[in-house]
Amino acid sequence: METATDLDTGGPRARAIAWRPVLLLALLGTVLGTGLVALDLQRTRDVNGGLIHTGPDGPASALIAEDFPDEPQFTNGAHDGPMFYAVARDPFDLDKAAESLDRPPYRLQRPLFPLLAWALNPTRSAGEPLLWTMVGVGVLAMFAAAVATGALATSLGGPAWLALLVPVLPGVTMSLRITVADTLAVALLVAAIAASLRGRDLLAVGFAVLAVLAKEPMLLGLLGFAAWRADRRGLALVAAPVAVAASWYLYLRTQVQPSPEEVIEFGLPGQGLLGAVAHWASGQDPGAMLSVVAAFALAAVALLRRGLRHPLSLAIIVNAGFLLLVTRTVIGLERNGTRTSLPLLVLALVAVATPDAVRILSGAPAPPAADGIDADDEDRIDGAGGRTARGDAASGRRWWQRAGQARPSATTNR
Repeated sequence: METATDLDTGGPRARAIAWRPVLLLALLGTVLGTGLVALDLQRTRDVNGGLIHTGPDGPASALIAEDFPDEPQFTNGAHDGPMFYAVARDPFDLDKAAESLDRPPYRLQRPLFPLLAWALNPTRSAGEPLLWTMVGVGVLAMFAAAVATGALATSLGGPAWLALLVPVLPGVTMSLRITVADTLAVALLVAAIAASLRGRDLLAVGFAVLAVLAKEPMLLGLLGFAAWRADRRGLALVAAPVAVAASWYLYLRTQVQPSPEEVIEFGLPGQGLLGAVAHWASGQDPGAMLSVVAAFALAAVALLRRGLRHPLSLAIIVNAGFLLLVTRTVIGLERNGTRTSLPLLVLALVAVATPDAVRILSGAPAPPAADGIDADDEDRIDGAGGRTARGDAASGRRWWQRAGQARPSATTNR
């Protein structure tokens, strides 16, 4: 079976993306995920607040009271959504936005989500129009994460149904429920990896830069994938985001007064996870427990079953290590742990679901099936009306220029 890259030199190549099932399943998953968020909002609004909820002592409480005078403010359920709203309200007036932020340089380091909300706001008005634009960006991010995951999985010979699963993951629904940037960041991270595997180098670098501007920990996944690639194109996936994020950081340092406590998310290795386990043992925040345990369990399965040669293995290791360094608050609470573990969970899901990734990228022939039909021949049917991947294969191009006869074991040695 032809794959989605040129076959002229025999190097590693990705499968053609099964676009029709991926898009349909992503759409269905987005409808389900959005429905779950709407249901949770209806059931818990009086207890956990609305879509951008703050307590009376929150840094954005005055701004939220001004723009949403009928919105009650109480401590339970207060989170970061109001600060994203504050940045989206005045994205180019950093001093004005900083008035409603607890740690201005830290919050402003993640400008992509609020910038998109500002740009897409049809009325340019604050209040309800801006809030619902932020929600709309969150829904689009949910769909994008589903499409990117489905594209990556099918590129590696995996199932398209991961596009249905991603929108209902707890971290994805929580991101929409409290109106924050995590789903957008993960969508761009996965899209960068998928584009890189398919030889779309400029597109991959663009996605990588945007991912880090959405949330800087996405750099960890890029680092792991770049280490697996171990070539100049992998280096570009890290160097470009680092250069852009560092430049933005330095600019913010000249424009915004730093806060006394810049970093409160990290502690001794394992200390936060142990604290979270004790917290969960008392019956609190079961959603965070399920998400974090599932992420670590799937990561272990991925590494044991797929090995270090899988293109996502090193990214999984780096993200797992990151979770061992964060504090109990970051990993143990339901509104935090579900989102913090999301990159690891998504990458591990794809790795577990793509057992043939190493063989596919190395260009090795598929083992014969029991009925004598080559397994690659079976993959010609993409599940969407019997169409083959042949047409997509003709338009692709190589992503690993150093592979082929010069490095016949480039993938299998990783």
